[in-house]
Amino acid sequence: MENSLILKEKLFENHNQEDLTFDINNRKYIGSKYKLLKFIENTILSKVAQINIFIDGFAGTGVVANHFKKYAKKIISNDMLFSNYIINKVFLNSTESNVSINKIYKFIFEFNNAKPKKGYIFSNYGGTYFTYENAGIIDTIREKIEDLYLSGECTEQEQYVLLTSLLFAIDKVANTIGQYDAFLKNIGKSSYTKDGKHLIDSNVYKRLQLKVPKITYDGDNEVYNEDINILIRRIKGDVLYLDPPYNNRQYIDCYHVLENIMKWNKPKLYGKTKKFSRNNLKSKYSYKKEVIPVFKELITDSEVKHIFLSYNNEGIIDDKIIFEILSQKGKVDVFEEEYRIFGNGAGRSKKRLITERLFYCKVS
Repeated sequence: MENSLILKEKLFENHNQEDLTFDINNRKYIGSKYKLLKFIENTILSKVAQINIFIDGFAGTGVVANHFKKYAKKIISNDMLFSNYIINKVFLNSTESNVSINKIYKFIFEFNNAKPKKGYIFSNYGGTYFTYENAGIIDTIREKIEDLYLSGECTEQEQYVLLTSLLFAIDKVANTIGQYDAFLKNIGKSSYTKDGKHLIDSNVYKRLQLKVPKITYDGDNEVYNEDINILIRRIKGDVLYLDPPYNNRQYIDCYHVLENIMKWNKPKLYGKTKKFSRNNLKSKYSYKKEVIPVFKELITDSEVKHIFLSYNNEGIIDDKIIFEILSQKGKVDVFEEEYRIFGNGAGRSKKRLITERLFYCKVS
């Protein structure tokens, strides 16, 4: 069989190496810790000499779990959203036996030449979250991935690799500001008005183009798609890293389009923003009346040696309560790092300063 480098040259003759691949960090995501990885790494490693098992309970897109692969013997990753579970499976569970990189390049080359069809995505998201052309291309590719897996032409893990490739490609052409709580209103118009006012990202009009994730073969990790408060009763580890929602914004509301495409159950959609029924995917950590008892339960039920909680200064749990709950397990310290994020509302260009806190509990 031809090695993957030769195959890359044949399938993507007009692209350089960086054009062909993407990393786990190449995605916009609310609350992403990518820019805070050094702060998190330095803090955790200053307190923990050796990590056998590192648990990431609210993994999101997996940037923290993936980063700590080089410091821990095993990663246990969990997230409520199936769309995030897929990504974590790809970057934490890929092995030479369950993923043929040559096969992945072959399929992605075929996908990048796919013709659009008028399917579920075209009918529901065309002209809103995506151009009609890209919506139709998503239909074609998503159906093809399903067929490849059901026919046995790709393994389950290869299916996840292809879905991850599709997800990252979708993000690049979506008519949003990086999350899908709503779509932008200027689709169909030119990117700029005659007087230079910016109306829409030019990437929205580019043809959907898939790339290959930069995976490493180190699959001896565990990846879950569960409620962390239930999962925590079945797992043990050295480090428990927690990055729960800070406010009342539900992640499923922000990423419902991606969740829908990845699950491919084709539910009925409602309202202008085209959302599906999703109450079972909403986190109690985003409800002020519910967050304290579920957080206390999580900490109480954990069997670990070290707990690290990421929680910024705008979170809905008061610092005093965080200290009280963590102190029931051991001595608590807090470390801080200031950084800038985009302002309160969608589309605001000014950045504001907030403080990320890493609460540390050495379990006694």
